[in-house]
Amino acid sequence: MSEKRKRKSFLLDDEETNSSVITNQKIEVSGERLKYRTVQSNSTKIEDEIRSHSELKKQYNIDLNLPDNRVAVLLNDLHYEFMPPVMDKVYEFVSKTEHIRNNIQFSLDTNGRLNKILNREKVFQNWTDLKENGLKDIDFIKNLKKDNPAQYKNILSEGDLQFATTNNKLELDYQRDLLYLVLFDKHIKAVDLSNIPSEEYIYTSQLFPKVQIPMEIRYDVIEENEKSITLRKVADSILDDTLLKKIEEQYNILHKPLIKYSFTEYKLTFRTRYTVDKNTRIINDAELTIIEDVEHNIQSTCKYSVRKL
Repeated sequence: MSEKRKRKSFLLDDEETNSSVITNQKIEVSGERLKYRTVQSNSTKIEDEIRSHSELKKQYNIDLNLPDNRVAVLLNDLHYEFMPPVMDKVYEFVSKTEHIRNNIQFSLDTNGRLNKILNREKVFQNWTDLKENGLKDIDFIKNLKKDNPAQYKNILSEGDLQFATTNNKLELDYQRDLLYLVLFDKHIKAVDLSNIPSEEYIYTSQLFPKVQIPMEIRYDVIEENEKSITLRKVADSILDDTLLKKIEEQYNILHKPLIKYSFTEYKLTFRTRYTVDKNTRIINDAELTIIEDVEHNIQSTCKYSVRKL
């Protein structure tokens, strides 16, 4: 019997060799093998009083092959904490779907950002396996199927749509995920890290999910030495009267019934500070902060940190 070939990736062999609807070529990702830990903290304040808080910790294995523009990401650990603990009962289900969602291979575009998921068929098969064989062991799903069959069917349908190989918004969903937004960006392909051109970015509001806010992004150099460079990525929101009117309308629908006070002033802060190895273009550490605020009324804060192990 011939000796089994040595794997160049942390992925299982069948995951390395499966073809996808994106490409019929055999995929093999190798090169830099990295481990990252991330911490995401989300909080909501109403009238300066914290009403909800969550903390999500994750650890990833990442294989990065820049010459071939190939990346593999594997989530191998995660921990949730919620206040109030309304999400505790769904933790097991969310955990399993997060492992499926973050077991992917993808290509990079000319800016160094996620371009195409290369193992979509395998991702969908993992979801199908969970749906057909794994859900029966999850208490939340068992109780939901018994007590609310309509909601149970809706969750399955949403999973089918999210992981479907025909989902043409799949890559966009990943591009908005904080891990992929931070680690895979212009620093990977930039000719000059100290002079990355500004650009426009569209932010989907967390306080008002139907609102998209255009932002102008600039890249400032904070510190530089022979081995690394620390950059600050700052996004300034572009707000006109039409957009502000839409935000106020959404505030009146979503938040005023609870808060009672009228709409005041809307502010959005979006910035990232990260240190990049100048030779490998790998991020050593990063911190992202997003704050949405209707002054004196409601504030949503997201803080996200990434650390290479």
